[in-house]
Amino acid sequence: MPGKIKTTKTSRDGWKIVFQYLFDYKKEVIFLSVLGVISALANGGVPYVVGKFFDAILEPALVFTDTSAEMQLWVALIILFGIIQALANSVDWINDKRSRKIGLLLVGDYISNAYSYLLRLPFSFHKDQKTGKIFEKINKGSSSLTIIIEQIILRLAPQILSVIVGLSIAFYIHPTLAILLVAGILLYIGTLFKIVPPIVNLQRRGHKAWSDAWGDAYSALSNVHAVKNFTAEKYESRKIRNRFVNIAGKIWYKVESIWSAINFYQRIIVVLTQISIFVLSVYFIGQETLTIGELIALNGYAALVFGPFMTLARNWQAVQKGITAIEQAEEMLRKPTEVYSPIKAVKLKKIKGNIEFQNVSFEYKKGDRQVLDGIDIKVNAGEVVALVGESGVGKSTTIDLISGYYFPTKGNILIDKYDIKKINLTFLRENIAVVPQEVVLFNDTIRANIKYGNLKTTDEEIKHAAKEARADVFIEKFPQKYNQIVGERGIKLSVGEKQRIAIARAILRNPKILILDEPTSALDVETEHFLQKTLQKLMEGRTTFIVAHRLSTVRKADKIFVFEKGKIIESGKHEDLIKKENGVYRRLHDLHIGLR
Repeated sequence: MPGKIKTTKTSRDGWKIVFQYLFDYKKEVIFLSVLGVISALANGGVPYVVGKFFDAILEPALVFTDTSAEMQLWVALIILFGIIQALANSVDWINDKRSRKIGLLLVGDYISNAYSYLLRLPFSFHKDQKTGKIFEKINKGSSSLTIIIEQIILRLAPQILSVIVGLSIAFYIHPTLAILLVAGILLYIGTLFKIVPPIVNLQRRGHKAWSDAWGDAYSALSNVHAVKNFTAEKYESRKIRNRFVNIAGKIWYKVESIWSAINFYQRIIVVLTQISIFVLSVYFIGQETLTIGELIALNGYAALVFGPFMTLARNWQAVQKGITAIEQAEEMLRKPTEVYSPIKAVKLKKIKGNIEFQNVSFEYKKGDRQVLDGIDIKVNAGEVVALVGESGVGKSTTIDLISGYYFPTKGNILIDKYDIKKINLTFLRENIAVVPQEVVLFNDTIRANIKYGNLKTTDEEIKHAAKEARADVFIEKFPQKYNQIVGERGIKLSVGEKQRIAIARAILRNPKILILDEPTSALDVETEHFLQKTLQKLMEGRTTFIVAHRLSTVRKADKIFVFEKGKIIESGKHEDLIKKENGVYRRLHDLHIGLR
């Protein structure tokens, strides 16, 4: 199936999504439809043959026109019954097997398409969302899609055809009793559809409550170190229990109670319909307009006809839950993705590293406070620039703008004199390497984590980068060396070791623009000094942005920009800024020296 993402124009069009995915397997669906027709004809004929079988026992003359050949006709009737049953069971088995296969393929398609789409959503989306909520929505959407397609559409459709065949034969046997059967079915279906509109909104509330609960649970587990540090295990447990039991649980209990009542009423309808058929059958048999065999056949058709609707009723709750789950997942999958290749994009063969901010202002959401206000920065290729200031003054936001994670609310950012909005984002980011303060590592091998800097690299290049980053010193101490699993988020490595992995990644990246986002702020002085030499070598010949609190890392910068409340209030070299007695840089520098 093509790797495309299914989207809809409305958030309440779950059925459209279901059939979009089903359409990708139209050949298999057509094949199953043919099998469904065969199954319907075969299953529809079984009660009729059974009825004739009993009539042949009770009144042979009604069935066998030539009673002298009664034994041969009995054998023929039994063989016919066996053939029909064998055909019906064989077709149903093939149908079931192929339906399961399609269900498995569909869930794979849905999950891979969904996560592929999520990865293309802008950074702002992921910054505002709880990861646990995202996982829960996609997982529920995928499982719901499978249930609806596999259990309801593909498996129930042949049974609906059997209903049509069964009702047709029932009308042939006795129209009056067939009408009574149809009336029972309509009443049965009516109770189902009457309750659907009010319960759907309740289920939407339930799904939202589940998503919130999963978001809290994932957040607690992903930050388990902080939970244990602050002895907050009981607090988090109570919060999660409250979400799952007292909030989500109560909503779903209401839903389950309503469905339970509906199922009870529907069972009463089935029983009353069967009793009515039996009572009237006694009268018709007395009038000799109905035989015992025909009564047995009609009873078989009642089971055949009610069976699929009972299955549908049992699964309708899952269907409604599933549709709302798919719709909620679709709300995320309708959000606009990043425009990686803008219209009339500039075709750059390479990036030199000249960067200019022209009166740039930025706010994360319209109406929020301005994080950046009138920023002007000009950096020539190969220069080292330091962004200095206290936390929350806009330094990291400036860095995010360079990578194209966000675009200015006002003003322009130029890369090699071209507007960043006109540059292919993939090409731009391929020329940028970031060594962050908090290094993100995958629960994979050291080799795989270093290779993330350049997925096309060789083992020799990985080892060379590790050596350049001085990461080989600790890697060689592990029993598995480069095949050592680092644990969730690199928990098995120290902060300094993770930083060296990040530096090795940057070396493999071989970027034109290097961003060092407070890479040594969490390190002790000795480790910081050790890594400074590695970083100094990495910066050679590259446009480098250093975000720093600890000013020892910025003294050799070609330009220093001092931020305060989203504005640049000072700029220049270290030697010039340190001379300003009442300057912010001088104050930060003196404070840093005093803390050492």
